[in-house]
Amino acid sequence: MDSTLPVAVPPAYKSRRGWLIAFGVIEILMGCAFLLMILFMAFAILGPGAAKMHSGATAPSPISPHAVMVLVGLEYGVLAAVFLTGGIGSIRCKNWARIMMLVVSGLWLGIGLMTTLVMAFIVPTVMRQQPGKIQPGTQHVIMMGIIIASTVFMVLLPAIFLFFYSRKSVRATCLTQKANQAATPMAGGTPAPELPVPLAILGVWQALGVFTVFITLFMPVAVVFGVILHGVAAFLILLTYSVLSGYAAWSIFRQRLIGWQIALFNAGFWTISMLVTDLRHPDLLQLYREMGLNAQALRMYEQFPQFLSVIWAGVIVMMTVLLVLILYTRKYFATESQA
Repeated sequence: MDSTLPVAVPPAYKSRRGWLIAFGVIEILMGCAFLLMILFMAFAILGPGAAKMHSGATAPSPISPHAVMVLVGLEYGVLAAVFLTGGIGSIRCKNWARIMMLVVSGLWLGIGLMTTLVMAFIVPTVMRQQPGKIQPGTQHVIMMGIIIASTVFMVLLPAIFLFFYSRKSVRATCLTQKANQAATPMAGGTPAPELPVPLAILGVWQALGVFTVFITLFMPVAVVFGVILHGVAAFLILLTYSVLSGYAAWSIFRQRLIGWQIALFNAGFWTISMLVTDLRHPDLLQLYREMGLNAQALRMYEQFPQFLSVIWAGVIVMMTVLLVLILYTRKYFATESQA
């Protein structure tokens, strides 16, 4: 009789459970920081000093400070929900949280790179507009501090998140946890198939479009095929886009073809609109004047005209990448006859 004891086979990966918990704690702390920012902004809007916000203004502005704070507060609320959810999921070693943080850190890094590059051009220009108010040495220190802070929080930090959550050992740890949970008697049923990362990215991108309508709190204007719409017309256009984006995101997460079709329609519609607008309004500065930008913003664009080209080039690159992503993800959707 063979009495050889079975030999335990070591896992083919190094468990990253501890690191997943550590990153989850960091994400929860970041989510709490965003909640504190919301409380601060609520105090600024509703607190005793809120009445001085308008009385201290030297010139009328079409943009209400309260509207700006509400819009920023909504942004902080979304970020708080994202990081709190991702942090809890990471602590529990959930694979959906890993995919979610891959998407978030990728978008974060892309936006951070563009923001840091733009700030590297703008900050020196803004500093030079303050003659006699700030000493040249102090200007240099402030400028370097802003750029370094942007580099750390908008480039280095998301790069670390992206590197960690993309590691094979992290993915294996999450999948092993998922398999162990599915194998328990309490699991019951068949586990849902894992959502492909490209679909998760497209779904999150479409979900972000839901908040487009809140731009009207900041500036009630929209440009469609070179036609500048204000007020109710702009609100209805952006509301329609927000509703379509929300339904597209909901359908994409369920891998329904209608979601992909709406995403393709939205991207194609606004890309063509952007190109037509460029042909009808080659002078972007004049276009922004007609849109109703305040004098301070227009003055900055006038003193730094290259910034307009940077914005336009960034939008073109973003729309191109989005169209490529949408076309690439078509393979993940079954046709009606295959469904």
